[in-house]
Parts: sequence; C-alpha cells; structure tokens
Amino acid sequence: MNEGDETLAARLQREGALSLEEVLRLVPPICDTLVKLGDAGAPSTATLTSVVLPAGQNPRVTPVPFDGSAREQVRQLAALTFELLKGLPPPPSPSSSDFIGLRPEIVRPVHAAMVGTGAMDLFSFARQLRSLGSGGTASVERLEVPDTRLSDKAPAMKSPGLVGQTFGAYELVRRLGEGGMGEVYVGRHARLGREVAIKVLREEFAAMPDVVQRFFQEAKVVNDLKHPNTVEILDFVEEPGRVYLVMELLEGRTIAELDREQGPLQVARIAKLLAMACDALEAAHRLGVVHRDIKPENLFVISEHGQERLKVLDFGVARRLTGGAQTQAGLVLGTPFYMAPEQAAGRAVDARADVYALGVTLYELLSRTPMSAVTTPQRLLRAASGEPIPQPLTSLVASMLSLDPSQRPVSARQVESVLLEVAKLPPAPPAPTTGQALAHAGLTEKRRSRALLAVIPAGLVTAGLIVLLSPRREEPTPPAPLEVTRPAPPAALAPVLVKQLTEPEPPRQPIARPQKPTPPPPVETKPAEDALAPFKPRIAEVRRRFNELLRRYGEAQLTTLEKAIVAQALADVVAQRVAELDASLSDAEHALEEAERRLGH
Repeated sequence: MNEGDETLAARLQREGALSLEEVLRLVPPICDTLVKLGDAGAPSTATLTSVVLPAGQNPRVTPVPFDGSAREQVRQLAALTFELLKGLPPPPSPSSSDFIGLRPEIVRPVHAAMVGTGAMDLFSFARQLRSLGSGGTASVERLEVPDTRLSDKAPAMKSPGLVGQTFGAYELVRRLGEGGMGEVYVGRHARLGREVAIKVLREEFAAMPDVVQRFFQEAKVVNDLKHPNTVEILDFVEEPGRVYLVMELLEGRTIAELDREQGPLQVARIAKLLAMACDALEAAHRLGVVHRDIKPENLFVISEHGQERLKVLDFGVARRLTGGAQTQAGLVLGTPFYMAPEQAAGRAVDARADVYALGVTLYELLSRTPMSAVTTPQRLLRAASGEPIPQPLTSLVASMLSLDPSQRPVSARQVESVLLEVAKLPPAPPAPTTGQALAHAGLTEKRRSRALLAVIPAGLVTAGLIVLLSPRREEPTPPAPLEVTRPAPPAALAPVLVKQLTEPEPPRQPIARPQKPTPPPPVETKPAEDALAPFKPRIAEVRRRFNELLRRYGEAQLTTLEKAIVAQALADVVAQRVAELDASLSDAEHALEEAERRLGH
C-alpha cells in the first residue's frame, strides 16, 4: 500500500462505525469493481482487509476468489455493509433488533440482502444504495443527518453563505441554490451592474485536483458547444482556496418546476421542449461528449421573444468519448433512476446513455409518474393531460427505455425528428360528451337508453366484467313439461291468442301464426340454452377480443363507455335476453373495433 492508504479494517479500528454518508460513498464502487471482476471471469468477494482506501479516492479491491451464487455474493457484501455501519461483526441470523440505531432507508435493503430476500445481484444492490440519496449527483451526495444514534460523528455542516463577498469584479447578492459539487449565486458587476450566475465549487472539493478538472471540463465543454440550447459560460476562475464559473443568468424554471406548477403539460409542448434538448445533446455527441446527467432538473425553460426555449444545464459530469479527462475505474457519476444500466454499472457509455436518460424524463413528463415508483414501464397510450399519445411517440419512449443499448435510438437526432413531428400534430380534440360518443358508436335511440344505464362507475363496470368474462359451466336446462301452467296474458289480448297461450300445444302440431300483427313467439319446448346457439360464435369472439385488449393494454386504457357497452352485451347473454342480444352484440363489436383502432391493436 502507498503512504496514507489504509484498509477498511484499519478505518473501523481507528474511527468506529462509519457514517451513512461514508458507507454510501464506499460500498457502491466496491460492488462495481466486483461486477467488473466477475465479467472478466474472476468472481470475487470483498472483506475488511481486501478493500484499501487510498486518500481522497475510491476504494481499491484486492480480489478474493469466490465460487458461490450471486445472491450469496450480495449477502456477504451486505454483511460487510452492516459491519461498517455498526462497527460490530454481523450476526449469523440478523433480526430487526440488530439494526436498532440505523436509519430505516438503509435497514431495508441491507437486512433483506442479509437474509436472502433482497437484491439478487451486486448491480441491483449497488443501485438500491445509490437511490437512497436526495436526487443530487450520486457520487457526491452529502447526507446531513447522522447515520446512527450510536455514531459519535457530528453531522456535516453546510458551507457558510457567501452573500456579500466579492468574486473578481462581481459581488454575490443572493443565493440561487446548491448542487452536489457547489452553490450558485447571483453576482452583480461592481461597476457595470450586469447580473450573472456564479457557480462556486465547494471548498472541500476545491482542494481535489480531479474534481477541479471535472469542474473546468464543464466550462470547456459548454464553451466548445456554443449552442443556443446550452448556458453561456463567461469565465472560469481558479484562485487559492476557491474555484468558480461565471455564467449567463437565466430567468425561468426547470421543466420539473414547470410541470409541478402548470402540469400536466400538453403532449405537443413536451415534445417541442425536449426536441431542443435533443438538438443540444446531438451537438455535444458530435464533439464526443456524453452529458451523463440528463434529468428534468437539468432542463431549464426560459422565455425568449415570447417563445419558450430550453437550455441543457450541468455538464459537470460529462465525459469525452475520446481524449480529455477520464472517469476513474469504478467511479459512477449520474443521478439514480436516470442512469442507463451500463452507466450505473460503471461500464463504458456513449450517446445512447443520454438517450436513455431523456427517455426517463419523457416518460415522467407524459405520465407524471416518477421512475422511482415504476418497476416495469408500461406502454404510454394516454398522457396525464388526458390526451391520447400518438403511436410514434409511444414506440419512441419504449425504445428509449430499452435496457439493451443496441435497442435504443442510436442518436439524439433520431429522437428529435420524432418529437418534432409530434409537436406539429394538431391539438387532440376535446373528449366527446356521452351523447357524442354514443352517436359515434352508431347506437340507435333504443340502444342509447340502455347504454346510458350501462355507463356506471368504472370500478363497478370492471367488477361486472370479471364476473361476466369468467368461464362458466353451461349445463342444459331440462325441457319444460307441456302441462306447465302459464301466467295469464294481459286482458287486452285477443281471445284466440289467450287460448293459444294457456292451452298445451298438441304434439307435432305447428302453431298457426297470424301474418299481421306478428304475435309473441310460441312457448319454447327445447332447452332454453338452445336460443343462444346462433349467437355463440359472436359471444365467444367478443369475449376473446375484450380479454385480449385487457391483457395487452390494461383496463385503464379502455374508456368507461367501451367497458359499459361490452358489459351490457354480456349481461344480456347471462340473462338470455335473446330479443336484445343481436343489437347488444352489434354494439359491443362496434365498440371493440373503435377501441382496437384507437389503441393501434
């Protein structure tokens, strides 16, 4: 080991239990290194003595051969994590009482992994740990709450405010916000009065050459781009004890703030704004630069000559594909849930990593569902605004979110072309009224009244469909004896018809039917189920088509009217309302055709 290096065992012996901040900084890179060793055909595990902590750098892992399962590999690393957090050897059968004093968010993944019910591989375990931060850049998140009540470490302190200090020719007049690496202030030129944004690197990072180099890289990349959809960098200053960027001051909001305040945003507006992001990213990719931290908080919307313009911010973790600063082995930069799988695993990335992150952003804006709450993204057919999503945009989002980079669009330009076409589409028409929907379905006046009764709350419709679509054993109804007593017909009927309805039919003698008007049909002497025989193929087909739509698209993608019309037809089947069944099935078939056309089935 080099001078100043120490093992994890030495660190524990010297300091006792580590802070949660320190554990989240150390364990994911250890996972990444073990994944790389496994990919290289040398599966390994990590111990307190095999992990070395170089001063100011990520941990270095000496391979320890391992021949167990992936889940056992995770269990061992979770046990190591427990020992770092508690300063105590891990129990052989951990219980909830062993985790007393630790914060619940770290207990959940570590406990589950130790008992064999959590992450199934090291990549998943590392991703769970990285997701515990507050959403800033993962590698430099600074958690300001003590990790454990048993720790003797004081909470990390915020850097003192810099308002009132002078940076070059600028006085800092107010604080705009902070990120993982620094703070942003409004600076005013002492003589000219011009206001700018000044991004100040945190003092502790200003002493780290690699971080300063990355900070400078942001200025260099953006300056090289000179793109209307990126922020203009005016100066980069490195002085003893402080490093800062001088940038143009943008007046506006991030697209995340815009969505919270004005959302849900219209589909065309989302497409138009993110097409501008694609244009900036395409320019960066042509220069061999991957942004690696695309997310709604880094997409800033301003008003320019009455038009919205989007600016891509924060190239601080960007990486050049050839030449320039290189990311250290095992160091993963980015924001959880927006990182492409290959990026989260610490592998080489290209433009398709930015395409994935933009796909996550697009998914969240259209659905207003954070990716952190999604296990498997569903196909988006209707936006949170209520608009139907055009089929090209549905397919685009699905391809952008592919876990396999080869299945994603190869460039931001491809994404931009689809978004621009979507942005040009006319606004979706307002949702039709019930009357308009019924008329569009081609329902007659008689059928409209029945369909209106069928438009009941969606929950009840779905419950009814579950019953109606459930397989039934059809057992024949025995024929009614000819001597059965029939209810007396209304007095208004003609005497001859009364006699026909109340007396038994002579065997093998057809009933004389008057031509005008047509009387009620004769009393059935066959099993009642035979009356449905002519309709059975249509009934089976309606059930099949409806079940297929539910399976492929989910109940939420069908309108209440469509579900109600199908429910009415199947209710007629169950009640054996033969006289109504032809019209009911026709309505259901027409509704299913409309649903299939609308969903692109």
